[in-house]
Amino acid sequence: MSMALGSKSPMTDINVTPLIDVVLVMLIIFMVLTPLAEKQMYMRVPEFEPPDTQIVPPDAVPPDQIILTALKNGRVLLNRTEMTVEEAAVKLKPVYEGHLSKVLFFNAQDGTRYEFAVKVLDEAHKAGVNTIGMMTDPPMIVEAGDAPAAPQ
Repeated sequence: MSMALGSKSPMTDINVTPLIDVVLVMLIIFMVLTPLAEKQMYMRVPEFEPPDTQIVPPDAVPPDQIILTALKNGRVLLNRTEMTVEEAAVKLKPVYEGHLSKVLFFNAQDGTRYEFAVKVLDEAHKAGVNTIGMMTDPPMIVEAGDAPAAPQ
């Protein structure tokens, strides 16, 4: 620390010694406390319960369950019958008329144009379908006499 003796002008130098002392003390405190800080967040996650369902082959699908599949060739499969979109809409109308909660399961074949899939959904809605379940995986095709593979 310097002192100007005999001078009447104010001291213009900043005394940084107290600042350095405070910063070093804070640095030591943080260096000691950082390893002690809790770095884990405990979270309770629900246990996974595997479903008790079995994979149903397409031949064993209940008759009141309807699967509509858009094919990449511009036609649709209504359950397992190939037809045009208009024919499918005509067949869906009497089934879904007045049934607000009846579900239609929709699937699109790989390579199907998005515009065609939307057209199929629009036609189904015009036929009276209000609830649509989107299928993410195509139904398993099981040949006659083959048992479905067990889920792993």
